[in-house]
Amino acid sequence: MKIALVCRHFTLKKGGLEKYTVFLSRALLSKGHEVHVFSNTFMEEPNVVFHHIPVIRLSLPVKNLSFAYLLEKRLQKETFDIIHSMERTFYQDIFRVSDGINPVQIQQRYPNPTIRRIKAIGPRRLVLTYLEKKIFLKNGCRVVMTNSKLIRQNILDHYKINPDKIDVIYNGVDTDRFFPGLRKSFRDPVRASLNIMPEEIALLFISNDFKLKQLFLILRAVAILKDVSFKLIVIGSDNPAPYQRWAETHGLKNQVLFLGPQKKIEKYYAASDIFVLPTLYDAFANVCLEAMAGGLPVLTTNTNGAAELICDGMQGYVLKTSDAHELANRLAQMRPVSERYRMGMKAAQTASAFTLDKHLSELLSLYDRIRFKKLS
Repeated sequence: MKIALVCRHFTLKKGGLEKYTVFLSRALLSKGHEVHVFSNTFMEEPNVVFHHIPVIRLSLPVKNLSFAYLLEKRLQKETFDIIHSMERTFYQDIFRVSDGINPVQIQQRYPNPTIRRIKAIGPRRLVLTYLEKKIFLKNGCRVVMTNSKLIRQNILDHYKINPDKIDVIYNGVDTDRFFPGLRKSFRDPVRASLNIMPEEIALLFISNDFKLKQLFLILRAVAILKDVSFKLIVIGSDNPAPYQRWAETHGLKNQVLFLGPQKKIEKYYAASDIFVLPTLYDAFANVCLEAMAGGLPVLTTNTNGAAELICDGMQGYVLKTSDAHELANRLAQMRPVSERYRMGMKAAQTASAFTLDKHLSELLSLYDRIRFKKLS
């Protein structure tokens, strides 16, 4: 098949959406397909045909609109079996909802009703609303692809589209890279390098958006516990300064380690005891699946699609609120080594069913269905 993948930034240095596109391009190439990538910025990748889509850089809304407009013009010059977009654009065969939908993003980010109404009529949100309506309500795609039932229900609630038009295909995880056995190689040396004692409980948080993933909530929960045996490892490229100041002011300076972005992330899963991601909203935070595959119990929220793989007390816990006391209570329940080990092994067992091969197989079946409909 001749496949077009659309992603504004084709790189491994950004978030899950971009990394997914790189993974997908490699997987499709390995199956013998012809892969074209339409993006504004990209890293070199062997055998991928790149198409540079310029953007007008006046503001983020203008960037979004100009990318969609200029992409449409470029796509009209060639014919593809499948156009698979990770971005909100004017037309694609498949729109993968990678970061949730605009109405729910506004609800989660801005709990104050007045602020929410103001933000909803700002230029950025108006453009996102316009593009989503084009996609969901005006035949902007043949199929909506989501990676969780959460997002499927969000779309049905807010846009009332035909349920048959939405396909849920869960993310996959590289079980050759993330698996419990890595603890034997990395746990002791990494913990020693971070000055974490064997008996201490290492919490791991990974994100490039500390506000959205509620890092302050974790800090407040650790402060509530008043237990110096908990150490928090923070990995990501966001600005740590406000969180460092809060930790220092509240007596947590020696319990929180800000490491910045890290390349070999599997080492830190292996060195940790609990993965914590109390996100306000995530279609499916793949770091949760990676942590599970690595044998870590996971604490996340019910506004994260990855929570659909977690049953309370089995693979971890799903938080129902943004109350620091709820998080602190769950962490307290996970103090015993035996509990963490039991849940971690169950998490790894669950994650082992979500392989990259399974994801690709389900996706190629979707491609075939769409091709058949286009030809019939």
